[in-house]
Amino acid sequence: MQMSRWQRTGSILVLALIVAVIYWPSARVLGEQWVDFKDLAYTHGWLIFAVCVWLVIRDRQSIDRADARPSALAFVALAGCILCWLVAYRASIQDLHITIFPAIFWFAAAAAFGWPVARLLLFPVALLYCAVPSGAQLSGPLQALTVAAMQVVLRLTGPQALISEDLIHIPNGTFEIQEGCSGLHFLTVGLAVAALHGELRRDKWNIRIAQLCLMGALALLANWVRVYTVIEAGYLTDMHSSLLRNHYWFGWGVFGVALFAFFKLSACFEPAASASAFQSTWQPPRARPTMRADLLGLSLATLVLAGVPATSATIRMMRPAAALKMTADPGAPWVAGLVDIHSSWQPRFNGADLEQRLAFTDGSGAAVELFSVSYRTLRQGAKLAGMGTSLIGDGLQLGPEQTMTAPTGEFRESEVAERTPPHNLYLIWSRYETAGRIHTSAFPAQLWYGLKALISNPRASLVALRAACRPDCESARRTLGEFAAAAPRL
Repeated sequence: MQMSRWQRTGSILVLALIVAVIYWPSARVLGEQWVDFKDLAYTHGWLIFAVCVWLVIRDRQSIDRADARPSALAFVALAGCILCWLVAYRASIQDLHITIFPAIFWFAAAAAFGWPVARLLLFPVALLYCAVPSGAQLSGPLQALTVAAMQVVLRLTGPQALISEDLIHIPNGTFEIQEGCSGLHFLTVGLAVAALHGELRRDKWNIRIAQLCLMGALALLANWVRVYTVIEAGYLTDMHSSLLRNHYWFGWGVFGVALFAFFKLSACFEPAASASAFQSTWQPPRARPTMRADLLGLSLATLVLAGVPATSATIRMMRPAAALKMTADPGAPWVAGLVDIHSSWQPRFNGADLEQRLAFTDGSGAAVELFSVSYRTLRQGAKLAGMGTSLIGDGLQLGPEQTMTAPTGEFRESEVAERTPPHNLYLIWSRYETAGRIHTSAFPAQLWYGLKALISNPRASLVALRAACRPDCESARRTLGEFAAAAPRL
């Protein structure tokens, strides 16, 4: 049966809807971030999504003419991609599963309709990554880069400034370079514009890469101009300029100038190809597409999309979660002491199923505080790292860290200091246990949990010990080592 016009394009849009429904946790995160008008970093998401849909519709003739047939290799790749998504989702690593989410759709399209169709969908799917919030991981480096740029510019032009971490002190005030000042929003929007510009002009790949680099540099420069102008305005008006309160939209004005410069400078690159902007550069061989072949591919792809997570969930249901265990008490000479509820150490682990706070002394003046949390299931709002969790809490400031080997295995050692006087020093030894394996870092612990959670319901926990550096941190280190040796099942 020959297909009617729009049949395959419609099938692709239906496939996108199926992926969004089955992998709703990722789709929900994208939707929430795209309407987050408080943070504003990804409010361009719906516009990017609309452009991606338009690009698919634009190439509908090429898509309909492509020699489409289900691809066995793509089905294998799709199953592997789904398994990676499940590991990230079970591990509650949100940035990872939303990054994998668009790739699931692309591999599903390749599996259902073949690689020629997937090739036509490659750019729209790649463009969507300009709206995926996992790019927020760049905020920290971009923030540091902005601080470094201000340090250079202020040294050349004034006013005299003292820069401490992300704080810029000028003679009549202090500015904090927050993550929102990193320029990430300008950068992602700029890269999306540059990528779309190259696609519409059908530029060669070397020209497209040059345009992306140019736009990236202009976007960063625009953000630095914004931050520098705000600092100068604060200095010249003795911190009374209205720009200090409304610099966000001023930044977009500066970014608009950067866009104008980009379009002017991009004209200096190699002229665009003669092909129309509304036709694909790659013309697939003419074929007689059939509705039967497309429906078969769509059905098989849907079966894999739903079947892999359903199989994992069924296996997990057959293996109930193990009971949570209490932290083992150490042996002699350690005895239980009074817990200081007003301690400067106040860890935060939201959603934990079991939380313990204990104190021990050995009779010679040495003391150890013990904190542990356990989870039956990791999920958003109940995880080992991120989403408001903190091992040291708000009362301590993190210092140097290293890995220590104790008789009972490795611990992550963190030197911390109280934020308020007398700024006492402490050592914290911590480690994670997920699915029966010990880790000193949260990320590998969560990944291991996610991997085991494909076919079981493992538990996840953290245990941490703190000792005061009295008279020094070497004595605290010995105290923690002796305590760990006395508690072999810690």
